[in-house]
Amino acid sequence: MKKLLKLTGGSFSGRRLYVPDSGVRPASNMVREALFSTLNSFFEGGIAGLKVLDLFAGSGSLGLEAISRGACRVTFVDRSGESIKSIRKNMEILGFSGQVVRRDVRIFLKRSKSLDYNLVFMDPPYRFTECSEVVDLLHMALAKGGGNILVHERYYQDAPPDFGDYAQLIKRKKYGQTELLYYRFTMGG
Repeated sequence: MKKLLKLTGGSFSGRRLYVPDSGVRPASNMVREALFSTLNSFFEGGIAGLKVLDLFAGSGSLGLEAISRGACRVTFVDRSGESIKSIRKNMEILGFSGQVVRRDVRIFLKRSKSLDYNLVFMDPPYRFTECSEVVDLLHMALAKGGGNILVHERYYQDAPPDFGDYAQLIKRKKYGQTELLYYRFTMGG
C-alpha cells in the first residue's frame, strides 16, 4: 500500500489515503470534486446524513469522501483483499468505523434484501461488462420507496447504458476519458 490520494472536501479535507499498489483506479481529485458538487444539487443539504453504498470500492475513495462530507453511514464492498485492507487502514487513520464487506458485488446483492441506502456508487473495473446485472440486483435489493441515486463511473462511451425503466438517467458528465452517469431509481425492490 502506498499513500497517493487526498480527500478533497469535508472534515477530512487534505488527508492522504492509502491506495492498493495495483488493481484499482481511484477517481481523480477533479472527478470527485465534480461528483460531490453535482450530488449537492440532488440532495437538499448535500450528502450530510445520507446512507451510502460503495460498490467495487477499490481504494474506497468515494465512500471515504462521502464520510468526510457528512454521510452518516457507508458500506464498502469489494472482492479484493488488498482493497479491503486499504479501506480498513484508512478508516482507522481517520478514526471512524463502517461496514467493509469482502465479497463479489453480485453475490453481496443477491444475498441482500431491503438495503437502506440513499446513494450508491458503482465504479467497477473498466473491463467489467455485467453492470446491467448489478443494477438489476441492486434494484431488487434496495428497500421500497425509490428516490435513490446511483452514480456510475466508467470509461467514456458514446451511448449511456440503459438500466431499465426503474433507473432513469438524470445527468451525464465527461471528464477526459472518465464519465459519470447519475441515475434515479424510480421505485424500490
